[in-house]
Amino acid sequence: MKIIKQHVHGKLFSGDGRNALFLINANPETETAESLYLCFALTVQGPEDHILPAVVKDDWGNERRDLSVYTWLEDEGHLFPRSELFGYDPDGTETQCFLRAIELYARLPCYVFLAKAAPVMDGFLLDAVLLPDDSVNAPQKTTRPSQLVRPFANAAVNWWLVPPSTTHFP
Repeated sequence: MKIIKQHVHGKLFSGDGRNALFLINANPETETAESLYLCFALTVQGPEDHILPAVVKDDWGNERRDLSVYTWLEDEGHLFPRSELFGYDPDGTETQCFLRAIELYARLPCYVFLAKAAPVMDGFLLDAVLLPDDSVNAPQKTTRPSQLVRPFANAAVNWWLVPPSTTHFP
């Protein structure tokens, strides 16, 4: 069972217990040395544990195993509370639960992986996404870009405009 991931191009900056994605391309067509992989976790109601999804099985046994899961969950998940979510805890432990236990409308904690086949426990929880912008001389907090689509548009991160020469998390 593999977690659902989105391919992007960027760099990971880590320091002081925080992680930031310097985003180069949110929709690359090919894999390169700049390839990173994002997984958008779902949050369990109450304990707010994260589950990195691999499969959602609806009431009729239909399985969803790709990024369309997030759109389906947001648009129709409330209609199928008995649907099952299969995935992993961030420590790599397999887990499953019914959708009724998931916060369907919460922002999505975002984990970044350095390789497509990286184990689940090698993910870094992102605090921020850094957007290179020639018009800024210093990091500036901003809102998420309007052209981003789900699930990236619903990521639980802070958005920053940064100079393209940025080499660390502000």
